[in-house]
Amino acid sequence: MHTGENPFQFIVPLLKYLPVMLIVAALIIFIVIAIRRIARETPKDYADGKTIEATVFSKRTRKKRDPNTLPYDKEYAYAATCFYYITFETVDCQRIELSVNAETFQRLSEGDTGTLTYQGSQYIDFIQGNFA
Repeated sequence: MHTGENPFQFIVPLLKYLPVMLIVAALIIFIVIAIRRIARETPKDYADGKTIEATVFSKRTRKKRDPNTLPYDKEYAYAATCFYYITFETVDCQRIELSVNAETFQRLSEGDTGTLTYQGSQYIDFIQGNFA
């Protein structure tokens, strides 16, 4: 009852186009990821600068280790990069988390009030002082 015919023989002629199809698929994925990243970051980075009254709500750090450094290396303790973030709360109870440098992170404490200046997702300055 077996005729000796391969039921998948229609696939064989298509295999010569496989490398082209893989390249096209990879390009489509790359373009979609690039467009999503640009759409997500562009409005924040090019927004107008704002100056508002705010309070330091919380602080956090994040360490990122160099993936090329092994944990048992002697220099392991020095191979991590530390990122600093401060969350500010505005007078209308909105929270904004911004990346700051180490000096700003150490200078400010939770509960400090003042005038926050930022542009999109970029921290510019925080001048401490009471506001009513």
